[in-house]
Amino acid sequence: MKILIATRLLQLTTALLSTAFAQEKITAQKQYSIITWKNTVSTKEWKEVIDALQVKHQAQLIVCENSLNEALPALQKQQPRFVAIVGQPTQVGSKVLQKLQPMLRQIDADPYLDVRWGVITGRTASDALRIVQEKKPLIIERTVSATRIPTSFGKEVECFDELTARRHSLKIDGGDNQEIPLRADDSIAALAQAFADPRTQFIVTSGHATTRDWQPGYSYKNGTFHSRDGVLYGLDLAKKEHPVRSDTPKIYLPCGNCLMGQVDGPDAMALAWMHSAGVRQMAGYLEPTWYGYMGWGLLDYFYEQPTRFTFVEAFVANQHALIHRLAAQKNLSEMDRKGLLFDRDMVAFYGDPAWSASMAAQPDSLWFSQKLTQSADNILLEITPLNQESSYLTIDINGSQRGGRPFVAFLPERINPEEFELVSDSRYMPILGDDFILFPRPENDTNPFSLSAQWKRRSSNKK
Repeated sequence: MKILIATRLLQLTTALLSTAFAQEKITAQKQYSIITWKNTVSTKEWKEVIDALQVKHQAQLIVCENSLNEALPALQKQQPRFVAIVGQPTQVGSKVLQKLQPMLRQIDADPYLDVRWGVITGRTASDALRIVQEKKPLIIERTVSATRIPTSFGKEVECFDELTARRHSLKIDGGDNQEIPLRADDSIAALAQAFADPRTQFIVTSGHATTRDWQPGYSYKNGTFHSRDGVLYGLDLAKKEHPVRSDTPKIYLPCGNCLMGQVDGPDAMALAWMHSAGVRQMAGYLEPTWYGYMGWGLLDYFYEQPTRFTFVEAFVANQHALIHRLAAQKNLSEMDRKGLLFDRDMVAFYGDPAWSASMAAQPDSLWFSQKLTQSADNILLEITPLNQESSYLTIDINGSQRGGRPFVAFLPERINPEEFELVSDSRYMPILGDDFILFPRPENDTNPFSLSAQWKRRSSNKK
């Protein structure tokens, strides 16, 4: 047993060092483009946001007259790795952002998302500037979830339940998870306190929602959360208000909430999360969600694979997985196709896409290891099971469209995939993109074995 634990810790350390090295190389060579509108640049306080972002990332600026699609020729020329859209709340409505990702898939010829992107906005320009000024990477140790999630992937996890009244658990400092039932069905005060806790860094929610409220009790009577004058507040069943005021940096994932990503006015919930709750990055649905692949899949990649992805990388990885499923899944039902097409462009990402937020390492929590080796002429991805027969199976089924997602690894440097050829076993049909590898996960594999994909530079392309 000691040998197994030591081996697992060594594999985890190797993976962390590999990730850190890759992040260092990405940071050193990153290219960053800012897209905005002419009337935003001409507004003094928003111009300050753009200027600060340009200085922060030595970014190139693209100014559009009317439509974001005007930026496409410049993006195709610049080939950035990061794209930020800086806009006032009135400019980043649902219809505008639904057209954004299709454009960002046209920067090169493949069907996949070509950049890591984020919308930088706020109820005020000061809110947006606070997002831009965030520089220190966020290593998440405390997670608060209003829906049940497995607690083994976080150092400290406070979990509420949208389906069962009073159900509540707490895991502290890497210890055992303890069930601590609430005293009443109404969880609003406890949720508001947990959100405002200065130690909280990651918030997960689900349940019914609109652009103006959220109902944390999905199948039982509970209070609600609302937005007013930029402040997020809970309203309990006794009509008492519980404001959430915190400025410690957080990321927010409303994975099962309708409309939480839509900005339709100054009192939109998304703006309140940014203004009063300290949210620096979030991803949310622009319209009512019914399928769930993009929302719940972020938990699969980000939370359940701690340290492997930043929040924005998990978003992009899930996009790659969705597009691959659309293209490669045989006998895809009409409902699944319709759902995937809906989710593909219906989730917005907010925040600086180059800001790093990732889960803290948890010993023994990774179910499989990924090792990426890249040189000028060789690219190799090795995947090793770490959790016996469960290594490649779905971890958690709470939510919708959980599990089954391909393995994804990001390359530290862009390459031209056409200059490489697959030289390993191709039965799983791995994909080499310009800055990522996608390896389809074996289906229903209860006897997992190590997997690998290797590409070598074609001899005609060698210098």
